[in-house]
Amino acid sequence: MLAAALDEDVGGAATRAAGVIASADFSKLVDALRGRGYTVIGPTVRHGAIVYAEVTHEHDLPVGWTDHQEPGIYRLQADGAATRFAYAVGPTTWKRYLYPPVRRLWRAERHGDSFDLIADSRPVPKYAFLGVRPCDLHALAILDKIYLAGLAADPEYAARRENALIIAVQCTAPAATCFCAS
Repeated sequence: MLAAALDEDVGGAATRAAGVIASADFSKLVDALRGRGYTVIGPTVRHGAIVYAEVTHEHDLPVGWTDHQEPGIYRLQADGAATRFAYAVGPTTWKRYLYPPVRRLWRAERHGDSFDLIADSRPVPKYAFLGVRPCDLHALAILDKIYLAGLAADPEYAARRENALIIAVQCTAPAATCFCAS
């Protein structure tokens, strides 16, 4: 249902059938996702690197930027064109949105000489991950094996993963530091 609704917002059923969103319709995708309550997370340029952060408009994306990576080297550089997603996987990962390194599990309320422990009841965020690479999809599958079942199963991870929408892209610029074969 979401895909059909997004198709209507970003150019019709032909866009969905082709699996491609026209450049002119890209901002409509971001707006449609945000309109459906998603926090859009995608590549952005921050502090001289392409990192994953909130995207509120298509101009937040690193359009026209690429990176050069070798062992011990990371350089951000203009690519001379208005390309999108023309970079290798950067220094951040999607994991921090699904399994945050810091999270509040409970809080305490003091009542005189005693206190109550209150479980955290904040709503689970609803993320749309924009620009997920094939290697990222494999990494997410490994996280799913760990945190969705077995001894390390985590209900918060499961809830965040259930709420996540993944919009994948092909990797067109693997780096010398990548482990992929794409």
